[in-house]
Amino acid sequence: MKKAKYPLLILAALLIALSSPLTYAAPPATVNIYAWTDKAIYEPGESGNLTIVIRNDRMDVDLILYNITIEYPWFAYTGKEWDGNDTIIVNDQLMKGEVKTFVRKFTVPSNGRVTNCMLQPKEIKITAYVNEYPYHYSPEEGKKPIIYVRSMPLYSVSVIDWDKAITLFTIQAVLLIVCTIIIAAVIFLSTRRPKAIWVEEEEEKEKSE
Repeated sequence: MKKAKYPLLILAALLIALSSPLTYAAPPATVNIYAWTDKAIYEPGESGNLTIVIRNDRMDVDLILYNITIEYPWFAYTGKEWDGNDTIIVNDQLMKGEVKTFVRKFTVPSNGRVTNCMLQPKEIKITAYVNEYPYHYSPEEGKKPIIYVRSMPLYSVSVIDWDKAITLFTIQAVLLIVCTIIIAAVIFLSTRRPKAIWVEEEEEKEKSE
């Protein structure tokens, strides 16, 4: 019976150790990236600013931040160059707990590359490259910056300059009413000839016969 006591004590110690908060795995340390634009909605051809905040939440190591790449929804080859991407060269230390902030200017193209960005907002892709594994980081889901660009799809009607359209419709309605009144007056006057003229015409007709 004395021999059975030690395995029970060892098992109890293991259960206590496993139930201790110290044994729970800490959440993985990472580099957090936050980004946002300076406006909620942009017009085609308009310029704006993208703010990027990078925080080293890895408490195990200091990092070297090499660069940050940015890819906008309208990224494409224009025939002469790649347009819609940007690279921030840093090559600087990012100490444990340190925060770095960057602001980059961008211009929304005025062609069809941004069509439907209003109804279907697109994400701006951001990647930060460092010297330690996993060597690159991007904003987490739900923290990726989204850009809205006002556009006019084929199946929708734009409300831009709607006041001018209302003015044009009003002028057309007034002209239509005026033309209708003039035509009605001409018809009315043509059917209301004086009686004397009718008599003279009848007499001339009888003489000619």
